Amino acid sequence: MTAPAPAPAPGAPPPEAACAGAQGSAAGQVESILSALGPRHSPDGRLLVGYTLVVPLLNLFRPDAAAAGGWRIDDEAVQRVARTVQGVDRPVVLYLFSSHFSEGAPIEPVLASDPANLAQTPRGPLPVDRYMGQPMYPWSVARLDNGITQRRDEAMRAVSGALCRLPAATRARLAGINLLGETHQLYPAFETGMGTDQPYVVTDYSPTSRAGFAAALRQRFGTVAALNRYLGSSFADFDAVQPPSRDIRRQRLDNFWQHIDDAAAGRVAVSGWVHDGAQPVGRSSWVRIYLDGQWVGRVPARFERQDVAQARPELGTSRLGWRYDLRFADLPPGRHRLDVALEGAGGGLQHLGTRHINVMGREQRPPVALPMRLDLPPMRPAGARVAFWIDAPADERALFYNPLVPLWDEFRARQVVRYLEHFDRLLAATCLADVPRRTQQIYPAEKAGWDASRFAAGQSLLPFGQVQLGINLYGEATDDASFFDWLARSRQPGYSVTEFHPCGP
Repeated sequence: MTAPAPAPAPGAPPPEAACAGAQGSAAGQVESILSALGPRHSPDGRLLVGYTLVVPLLNLFRPDAAAAGGWRIDDEAVQRVARTVQGVDRPVVLYLFSSHFSEGAPIEPVLASDPANLAQTPRGPLPVDRYMGQPMYPWSVARLDNGITQRRDEAMRAVSGALCRLPAATRARLAGINLLGETHQLYPAFETGMGTDQPYVVTDYSPTSRAGFAAALRQRFGTVAALNRYLGSSFADFDAVQPPSRDIRRQRLDNFWQHIDDAAAGRVAVSGWVHDGAQPVGRSSWVRIYLDGQWVGRVPARFERQDVAQARPELGTSRLGWRYDLRFADLPPGRHRLDVALEGAGGGLQHLGTRHINVMGREQRPPVALPMRLDLPPMRPAGARVAFWIDAPADERALFYNPLVPLWDEFRARQVVRYLEHFDRLLAATCLADVPRRTQQIYPAEKAGWDASRFAAGQSLLPFGQVQLGINLYGEATDDASFFDWLARSRQPGYSVTEFHPCGP
């Protein structure tokens, strides 16, 4: 719980006045809030109490008809940042913030009017969106030579320059620098369109990305013959290879390699929610997945499902979502059977449902039923105290594996890392080179209903350059083991928590 800020002393200027003016600084306000929390050091000396200073980079610009492009850096605003660091004798993490979330900066709509700054779907640039009622700008991560990147560069150089003019002892307070904020690929309907149940439309399909993808394939395979052997294709040259961009169910394809959807990379989400009233409060249920009569996976039902909690408040919890990503790329074409079972609190298995998936060949021949080994363990129907639903996959869903899609996903993920690397190198060339730098990222693969491929953030969650992991924790990850399970699987050498958002009952 955050302690309330102390009331201003009688006769003291309001916070806004203290921050403005020729010698404006937030130092007084920061120090008063931190002092209410306790001393700079814990009694045992192991804990330092500091703060994060958010610097919205695009808000450092002011219109100026005489400046290049009609905008200039507000030097006084930059100096306020430096004076705040100088005026607070505490460790500080400098958050150089500039993501797709609006900063309320006057320059934002101007930058958004240039298509070169925006992420592109196959149909063209994404429009400005809304997130929690505020503008959401779909800035591109595919280019380093566009206006949004140049303005971020300019602002970051101005801030680092001002800090580098401070005494070395003052700069030593900098405990870390967080780069940009959540940085990843974007998609339409950002606030609600992250699920596997939404039309699959991703970015970036700009001319820069299309050319970059062909170049990445050339670098990886060397010859188009090698690429054709890998895919089973017959492309004449690398320039003939286009990023997958059409759904075989809804659009006409010129060739199979154009197909893409949420499962085209060779995995399909098997997901839903379950609540076992016989389980002790706070204990997660476990769900088993069987494919063609064979056990393939076991997952806990612990993901946040606010939609279920709102619809079924009598269940008393929102932590009942589960998900298993089934790899089907290596399965033979045909009709396969999935069975979902609950490990009951009293022992034994309770059958939650059956789904069928149709693994399709490139020829799209009608699927044939494949033999099923009848090795399913004994299961009884779900009991009266069990509430559940299987969200995905839809029964009889047709699945098409396109081996070009994982290559496209990898390229899009590399674009995200390349964009962050650019700013890492910028800071590495300043006096702040030795200040630890971190991402401020999300890990969407750990959300029950989210499609991680839309974000393409996976590679940026691994160390690169001099950048370490900074992670934003949401929901169940704030107070259970799910984050640490992911951390162990990803074998990270360390991390910092850059945002903390508990939610749910």
